[in-house]
Amino acid sequence: MSDLLLFEIEAPNGDRAVIHGPGSGAQGIELDESPEGYWETPTTTIWTEGARQEGGTYNGFRHNMQDVILPVHISPTDDMSWQQVKSRWSAMWEFDRITYLVATSSSGIRRLGLQKVETPKFNPRNDPGRNRYGHMVMTLRAGWPFWMEPDEPDLFQSKAGALNGFVTLSNPTNMPMYPKWVIDAPQGGQVTIPDFSWITDPEHEDYEWRGRVVDVPSLAPGENLTIRTYPDDETYDSNINPMFYGRSNAVDFDFPVPPWTLPVDVPIKCTVPNMTVAVYQPRRWTMVMGGEER
Repeated sequence: MSDLLLFEIEAPNGDRAVIHGPGSGAQGIELDESPEGYWETPTTTIWTEGARQEGGTYNGFRHNMQDVILPVHISPTDDMSWQQVKSRWSAMWEFDRITYLVATSSSGIRRLGLQKVETPKFNPRNDPGRNRYGHMVMTLRAGWPFWMEPDEPDLFQSKAGALNGFVTLSNPTNMPMYPKWVIDAPQGGQVTIPDFSWITDPEHEDYEWRGRVVDVPSLAPGENLTIRTYPDDETYDSNINPMFYGRSNAVDFDFPVPPWTLPVDVPIKCTVPNMTVAVYQPRRWTMVMGGEER
């Protein structure tokens, strides 16, 4: 892969189109100059200022929705008329469903989910049928404003005589990573999984939690439990116990894997054989390319 970008559109109806880079225009759509808004996740800081305070106080930051402007050229192809190309392109975008902008570069393949914010701006010079050309400006929004790569999975299965083992956690991205755990217990049993603080500074308030683990409540035979550690998600999802959170004694997961964390083996403990503990590691980025190294 090169440092040059390849942009594809991946629609909810299964259609795809290359709009920039090798092969662009083959489906009659080509990205125009000066697109906006997709390079980096928009982030703003939060400040307070007292009535008699000199200056202000920093109170954190937030990642905002990402608004994207995609201007495109619409032209006929060897097997589609101009109107057919336009109709096909329009069918790839919806207000209430997500279409993905897929970016391929030397950084890998990253996807940004977009929805239409308003009717696209279409202002042909006069008759687009006569010119066999149209220019359309798409106004789009990413409610989840991060470029995503596929999750990185790993798995441990307990066996008789080998109830304990490891999975490998890593985070090559520039954002904190919140693992998703999926535990399958055909014979029931209990699992202990890590929730390390990852802090190496003894002066930090979270240093004492650098070895923290969570003892997951015992699972019934045949129970499958999904644990989502991202703060805005419901933590526990059981296939047979919709009130599983009530059994957790309000124990939550506190510590994401920090950005740029190299692969490290973390311990898994099971109480019975044939338990499967899978971890899925989301890869989210604030930028379309780059950011792999500090």
